[in-house]
Amino acid sequence: MIPLKTVRFLPVIALVLFFSASAAGAQSILGGGLSVEQGYDSNIYREPENEVSEWTTTVSPILDYTRAARHSLFSLRYVPGFVYICRTDDIRIDHFADAEYGFELTRNLHVDFSDTFVKTEDPYEDPEDIEGGIDLSDRRGRRRYWTNRFEASAAYTYGMERVLEMGYRNYVLRDQEEDYFDYVRHSPFATVSHRVNHQWDVRLEYGFVMGDFVEESEESEDLTSNTGDFYLYYRITPFTRIFGHLGYSRTDYEEGIDDYQVYTAASGVEHRYSPTLDLEFEAGSSLVERENFSDTSAFYMRAGIDKTWQRTSWYLNGESGLDAHEFSGADDDLGLSRYWSVGTGFSRTLLRGVEGSADFSYRYDDYLEREPRVDEQLFEASAGLSWSFSRWYEIFCRYVFVDHDADIEEDKYVDHRFFAGISAERDFFRW
Repeated sequence: MIPLKTVRFLPVIALVLFFSASAAGAQSILGGGLSVEQGYDSNIYREPENEVSEWTTTVSPILDYTRAARHSLFSLRYVPGFVYICRTDDIRIDHFADAEYGFELTRNLHVDFSDTFVKTEDPYEDPEDIEGGIDLSDRRGRRRYWTNRFEASAAYTYGMERVLEMGYRNYVLRDQEEDYFDYVRHSPFATVSHRVNHQWDVRLEYGFVMGDFVEESEESEDLTSNTGDFYLYYRITPFTRIFGHLGYSRTDYEEGIDDYQVYTAASGVEHRYSPTLDLEFEAGSSLVERENFSDTSAFYMRAGIDKTWQRTSWYLNGESGLDAHEFSGADDDLGLSRYWSVGTGFSRTLLRGVEGSADFSYRYDDYLEREPRVDEQLFEASAGLSWSFSRWYEIFCRYVFVDHDADIEEDKYVDHRFFAGISAERDFFRW
């Protein structure tokens, strides 16, 4: 059972709005299923030596509910996981719950709510690819924790390609152990995209972050951060835009850690070669000013290529700049880093119902506020295969390799993970 005190937002506001909406023309679908998965982790504590491996068997009932009306859509998914740990002969219960509600308040105003709750020991269970989301460090290893991610946003369209969006995100991380940096992260944000004419577009983004840390150590500090970005686009052709980008961010710590501010200037291009090939590239420079350290700069870059064929999709991306890791959940805050990363991957339909994928990424961090300086290198590779058959069933497997190399000896480790299982999921009732 999910503790009531942990589900702060799930999703009370969305439910109130949902049941107050008109039921005319609405359709409800109740579905569910079952998943059985066998997992292996070669280094559960992410140790450089004396590695401890672990086999697990997870049985997960699945419950899905959706309700679609003319101007609204509500969905709720809950997946508890009964995990048998072969190493200790113990059983734990993990939880995953996700709710989303979107509706059109008027013809030009769309409102969205979402809430995701995760309770587990596996940091890779946390939702991925979430903008500004919870980014748990791989160094955490096996540790019982829960997270809750709530977001509310409203988008108002006031003309052709003219959109104002405002919202609020709330992230919570709580560990069962008491010697790590739990936090609550409040993040209101606003974005304006405005088309001036058929050639010129502007985009303005603002974000505020307040990090309230549960401090078990004097090294952990509350912080506030303000970020702003301005983009000016010029359309050369219907498929090509060039742009300039100015960015500013400032992070202020409550005490003890040096405040800093970052200025960014860059320019770039967006081009669609064809309906199946997109290119984005941006390059410039970032300057960081710090109170008790000398100023320094970093090469700023964002690049991406996406290509699709009839049965295959492929991507290549890269970026570099300055980064901080205040919300990683790790107990070894290394401060500001100069970094660069590159990643590539593809997915392909091999046969009817059979899909394969592979991904590779490399990241290098040079931490600026440590004496002596600290470097880290992280290489990750993964490959997966799935087979969907008889409409309701899927067999899947996935392998993940992580190699973390660091100047700090205790942070070096290699880890292998493997997952394989079968799931069945279908609709039960429609009304």
